[in-house]
Amino acid sequence: MSDARWFEVDTAVEAAVRHFTWAQSFYVRIEGTNAIEDRHLVEMAFMHAMQSGHTSLENTLLRVLDLCGEAAPTGATWHADLIRRAARALDGRPAILADVVAEAADVTRRFRNVAVHAYDSFDYTKAGEAVRGAGMIASLLPSEIARFRQAMDP
Repeated sequence: MSDARWFEVDTAVEAAVRHFTWAQSFYVRIEGTNAIEDRHLVEMAFMHAMQSGHTSLENTLLRVLDLCGEAAPTGATWHADLIRRAARALDGRPAILADVVAEAADVTRRFRNVAVHAYDSFDYTKAGEAVRGAGMIASLLPSEIARFRQAMDP
């Protein structure tokens, strides 16, 4: 698999890291932001960065599956199925994500659902676990993909 197709994977990894890193930065600013309009802006930036980070993570995993010749999961639970599949060795390929990273990805997946539907009732104090998951993904995703790439394309 030594070809230019890894460029898109690397680009998606960079996007996930960038968005999750910004999400962490926005999250710590929420509590100290008191003016209602400024608070709304920071909360919306946080939620959008979390959504974008997780979507970029999914894009990474979908591109890796495509490189491996695997069809993407389908159906109503495909988002959760994608993470579960990435955490398992399958058909001669190693797991794409270590269990701890997959668990963090599942947390950010669940948070994305909250962010999509909770604009009017968002409570940032309940987002700590998702922020920790975002931080873990931001710090470990590049090495996870590098490990997987090395195993598939030494």
